[in-house]
Amino acid sequence: MHRPGYLLSLFLPLLLLFTLLPLQRPALAAEVSQDAIGEVAYLAGSVIAERADGSLRSLAISQPVLTGDVIVTGSRSRVEIVFNDRSVFSQGPDGRTTLDDYAYSGEPSGAKMLLKVGLGTVRYVTGEIVKSNPDGFALETPLATIGIRGTEVFAEVAPQSVRAGVLSMTPGHTVSVASPRQSRSISGPGMSVEVSRDGEVSPPAPTAPEVRERVIREAPQTTQGERPGAASVTPSEIANRIKAFEEGIDRTKENLGDRPDYGTLHRMSLQDRGLNQAHGDNAGRGSSSGLGSDTAPSPEAEHGEFSEGGNDSPGGNDSPGGEESPGGEYTPGG
Repeated sequence: MHRPGYLLSLFLPLLLLFTLLPLQRPALAAEVSQDAIGEVAYLAGSVIAERADGSLRSLAISQPVLTGDVIVTGSRSRVEIVFNDRSVFSQGPDGRTTLDDYAYSGEPSGAKMLLKVGLGTVRYVTGEIVKSNPDGFALETPLATIGIRGTEVFAEVAPQSVRAGVLSMTPGHTVSVASPRQSRSISGPGMSVEVSRDGEVSPPAPTAPEVRERVIREAPQTTQGERPGAASVTPSEIANRIKAFEEGIDRTKENLGDRPDYGTLHRMSLQDRGLNQAHGDNAGRGSSSGLGSDTAPSPEAEHGEFSEGGNDSPGGNDSPGGEESPGGEYTPGG
């Protein structure tokens, strides 16, 4: 029969291990926070971050993202990330993007960012990195690389092809789409190209309305005041929308100057309307369309009336990083 001292010697190491584990968590959290290159602004469904060592962590609103994270969205999921340079990235269902490289310290020459999109629908609104060092940013897909100079772009990456286009563009800027075989430039909003598996890049052509509508529906940006369609109608999803709009409004307020422009105020107004609708959904008063409903809103409902006559929304440079607000040819209505 074992003596009590013998049993204590067996269990003492385990006891010490479980005692020390909680003490390690704040240090790990501090390390993640220190290395953060951005944070989650909104998500729906299941979104995880994979690391090169195979470790996984589930993401939630306000959680940080790190260089090297592979952002993976489930079949009914989407995520929106605000980076430290105030650029905004959103990814739709069944997507996979690697945050491959990121450097931003306020020094233009060293600012850089590389996103590698393996699959799915993504949107990116440029921030300070592209503003200060346009050549420091690239969005890579398996078939082509997208270079951005002051604009908002999207990409739909499928196994056999890639569609890349421009939703809005700062006047005088361009987007390049280059494969190993061919390169094209897009010099205006509302245009896109297709890249085939053999590397052929089609000439820029107007993006079909249904494509634009699908892109906005699958990869919404609450930070820009857009009201996401329902990936799900669970209480937790409604709570996520409320939190996303509240934090989006706070971010917008922080960026207001002494004389805020109309575009920034308009975006705050859209965020506030989205927040009110989300609270209404939470109370069971949701409408049959728009935020919190089973039917995703159209781009016209999200951005205002459609204008045939222009591509600049009021306020000019009102999106993150001093670029034009997303929506391009949509001007606010009502």
